[in-house]
Amino acid sequence: MIANYGSGSALHSLELCFYYGIICLAVFPYMKQLMPVILENKLSFALPLWAVFSTVWSQEPKRSFAFAITVVINTVFAIFLAVRFKPKQQMQLFLLVGLVATLGSFLIIGGMPKAGIDYKNHTIGCEGIYPHKNICGVLTAIFMLPAYFYRFKGNSAAFKKASYLFCAVVLSAISTSRTGWLVLLCCLLFVYLAKNLRRFSVLERILVISTLPALATAAGCLIYLYRAELLKLMDKSATLSGRTIIWHAVFLSIMKRPLFGFGYDAFWIGFKGEAIHLALASGAPGLANAENALFQLCLEVGLVGVILILAILGQGVWRAIQCYRSDTPGYALWYMSMIFVEVLALVDGQRYMIPHSIEWTILVFSNACLAMEVKRQRALVTA
Repeated sequence: MIANYGSGSALHSLELCFYYGIICLAVFPYMKQLMPVILENKLSFALPLWAVFSTVWSQEPKRSFAFAITVVINTVFAIFLAVRFKPKQQMQLFLLVGLVATLGSFLIIGGMPKAGIDYKNHTIGCEGIYPHKNICGVLTAIFMLPAYFYRFKGNSAAFKKASYLFCAVVLSAISTSRTGWLVLLCCLLFVYLAKNLRRFSVLERILVISTLPALATAAGCLIYLYRAELLKLMDKSATLSGRTIIWHAVFLSIMKRPLFGFGYDAFWIGFKGEAIHLALASGAPGLANAENALFQLCLEVGLVGVILILAILGQGVWRAIQCYRSDTPGYALWYMSMIFVEVLALVDGQRYMIPHSIEWTILVFSNACLAMEVKRQRALVTA
């Protein structure tokens, strides 16, 4: 589901109540078990609760309150997934969801191409069951992650793994999402390093990791120097398909309410409110996205919200560093890889804490699981 689908209709409201009602029914019997983990991960709840509080100054108070409450429920659901299922079951669950999403996308593309193919951009691509080809590309890359670390069993284990990854790669390829392709390449690099660096000594790991910022800086310089050639290769204009113009206009709107924003999910509400001025300034009347995760969050919940998301990401990265050892299990590496993808969203144009989004579930879930893994490792050392 997407936030503007069936907006305002009674049917859509019933759909939301039905799906979130299922979540509440699943979570309620485990609330006593969840509470200690919720308190341990209170930082993950700070941003959703701030979104609820943004109702006070929101351009659309009812909309902000309704969607913020669903985000709070989504956050509790992420903790539920971390507590209710063992790591192996979690990986199996994500593999199953990835399989259904991938095969479902192929089915939609083949059976209902008007729904499964994205015609909204100058580069046509497949979006499958997703609302946009970029979302298709990025989420497909995320659903590939558990396959890299899960131990498939049986005589056909290698075939199962290869088939799953092949289908996902094909879907990513036909999405024509440059963002999805870059995320996939970054994920492959992360998986390779995460698996192989465990074999190194602590000193060797520090030496390798310390060179990464220098390599990233060098890569950034090369990208800047040859940006014209790279953009041409990616079929992008010098303005990154108009993104630089949008960012300039977005900054002007942010400065009008820098601390608090315009209310959670209450900025892109059609051609009205502050969105009118931004659309006119960017020359894009149909604009509905800041094309940058932090800018988007700042428009809705201000600099306070941006600080909170950076703190949540920083907490996840720190927990990943604490967990990483020579004997780090595969499932912990999987949690780390998902945190890595969420950090990538700072630069890849994706958004944080969209209503009804699995990306937010994944961030909270991975962060909570890493906290539990840190405690487990400390208990083993003490024992």
